[in-house]
Amino acid sequence: MSVRPEGFSLAEVLVALALLGIVSVGAGRLLLTEQRSYREIGQRADLADNLRAAADILAADLWSLDAVDGDILALGPDSIRVRGERRFAVVCQALGGASLTFRGSLTFGVRDFRPGDSILVYVPGDSVWSAGAVTAGPAAAACPDSAPGERIDVSLPGPAPSAGTPVRGFEIVTYRLYRASDGAYYLGVRDAGGLQPLAGPLTADGLRLGFMDSAGAFTADPRATSAIRIRVRALSAEPVFRRGRSVTLDDSVVAWVTLRNNRRGSGP
Repeated sequence: MSVRPEGFSLAEVLVALALLGIVSVGAGRLLLTEQRSYREIGQRADLADNLRAAADILAADLWSLDAVDGDILALGPDSIRVRGERRFAVVCQALGGASLTFRGSLTFGVRDFRPGDSILVYVPGDSVWSAGAVTAGPAAAACPDSAPGERIDVSLPGPAPSAGTPVRGFEIVTYRLYRASDGAYYLGVRDAGGLQPLAGPLTADGLRLGFMDSAGAFTADPRATSAIRIRVRALSAEPVFRRGRSVTLDDSVVAWVTLRNNRRGSGP
């Protein structure tokens, strides 16, 4: 009676190694495919967020413009220079044309007044807005009835505004497509602090603006603008691997902004 020695034969070991190699290769390919798929999903999500942010930022600032009153200072196919509203307040006390105190409960906006901001002060009798500028402030102050508020120093022609007068604060900003030092294109905003990127990377034609009048016709006249068409085309921040090659994803969004302070005709 023969006894089989313990262990595996060389043939069995080779077969096992061959099977392990086949399984490992298959598992590796599956993991690589899943990794590439997750990477593409992540890049697509980031791309969609980038597009949404660009369109929302532009729409939020452009919507409040009053083109007839000169809020659009310059326009072009890939840029627009505007007087962007940043603050709204109601006067509770005025010291001539040099200082205004606002009621705190009726003061709001995206930021405080700053020196250099332009302001528009409503003139009730004439139903117009008088232009001025902020020279200093803001500083904590109290209204005549002791309600909390804030005070700014201003340069304002004409008589002092009465209590209850609304005041709007603005800064001059330019939104435009630009090419950064890294070679990529971005949507940027230029204000008193310089040029800052808002969204990107974009394509070389990643921002296109169209300006329409109240009749729906394209116009190059800032004061005749009633609606603005915004098209943003963005790229993924990193390439993805698809069909055997590395590609950069791209997508676009188109948004229409109808200026709230302008008359509307038969346009879009």
